[in-house]
Amino acid sequence: MPKYLAMIDEKTVEKHTWPEDETVLWVDLGREEKDELQDIVSRLYHAHPVAIEKVLRGHERPSGFLIEEDAIVAVISDPTANVADKTRRPIGLFFGQRFLVTTHFHGDNGLIDTTWNKAMKENMLEQGLDFALYYLLYNHLRHFYQATRQIGQDFERLHVELLREPTKNLALKIVDLRKKTYWLYKVIRPEIKIFALLKEHIPYIKRDNRPYFEDLYSQIEEILTDVEAYRDGLEGMVEAFSGMQSNEINKVMKFLTIISVLALPATTIASIYGMNFWIPEIHWHYGYWYSLIVMFLVTVALLLYIKRNRWFR
Repeated sequence: MPKYLAMIDEKTVEKHTWPEDETVLWVDLGREEKDELQDIVSRLYHAHPVAIEKVLRGHERPSGFLIEEDAIVAVISDPTANVADKTRRPIGLFFGQRFLVTTHFHGDNGLIDTTWNKAMKENMLEQGLDFALYYLLYNHLRHFYQATRQIGQDFERLHVELLREPTKNLALKIVDLRKKTYWLYKVIRPEIKIFALLKEHIPYIKRDNRPYFEDLYSQIEEILTDVEAYRDGLEGMVEAFSGMQSNEINKVMKFLTIISVLALPATTIASIYGMNFWIPEIHWHYGYWYSLIVMFLVTVALLLYIKRNRWFR
């Protein structure tokens, strides 16, 4: 059953049936009232079919808005508490001079109930429907802040892990966090236009309440800037991870190369003495020890040369 919040005798009153004596009216439709949307809206103004369709199909697109002669129609996407779910709850809005219609046919993460209860408790409709809309969008941005903060914490944790254990395979974690960040960016980016529209001098917003909507626009810009920063930071992290992996491979190759170089003199000398030619040292009593000492001295000399040139660093 739809819920109705009306301004009656300068008090914000909740009704369960359509109030006939309202001055301003907020109607909320939940999961079970999807079929009643057309009837409810038609009692408030002559809505274009595109507006109704936009709200009914809000789950198919992240966000959007439509400017009509008597109302502004918008769909916002409220993210779930856990960004890993990559789930959003579309909230439909019909905002006019004397009415506000909200829809949450796919749930709302408590967004509507929180604002609704606050409006009744503080007689919010006395300040105007635009102020109730402001508080609704304010709580909506709080959810964006929470999602962005979660992305930021995961980013910092992953960054520290990368610096502490550069040899650890973090590719899957980086890719997963990039997917979350890109998803959140795609949800927030379209709503910039909605908040930009509301901060303009539209007739449904009182002069005294306009600074609130300008502040909302500043907040969503800040959120989007943070998400873009994390997105760019993750791209840099991918490059850093690839570079550190290449550096570790180079260290291994360098170590193996040094071992090969150190073994080369002994191998060369052993090869020479292994040839089928007459060599004087073969008939020398100390020839065997002589060849070992030569191998050792040449290897030590080469080792000192490598150390002097800091090839081990």
